[in-house]
Amino acid sequence: MLTITEQELQIVKAILQQYVPEYSVWAFGSRVKGTAKPYSDLDLAIITDQPLSLAIHADLSDAFSESDLTWKVDIVDWATTDERFRQIIEQQYEILQ
Repeated sequence: MLTITEQELQIVKAILQQYVPEYSVWAFGSRVKGTAKPYSDLDLAIITDQPLSLAIHADLSDAFSESDLTWKVDIVDWATTDERFRQIIEQQYEILQ
């Protein structure tokens, strides 16, 4: 269960729809495992076959930084992620889009 408020979830989903509507996005890490602290970051994996362009990655990062979210969002590009880290993510995640 993702431990963020409904309002925070709507902000996250709106940003994802604006910048990466064509990709699946998985949340993982402490906010999915239920071990998050109030200001723990939100880890997101953008599921891609090819690496995200630097421009899209930067725009997405900027949008999250400039949003009303009170915590950081870390973005992982699936196409450039090490297989061992992929296996860790695959153990427990929640699909956001």
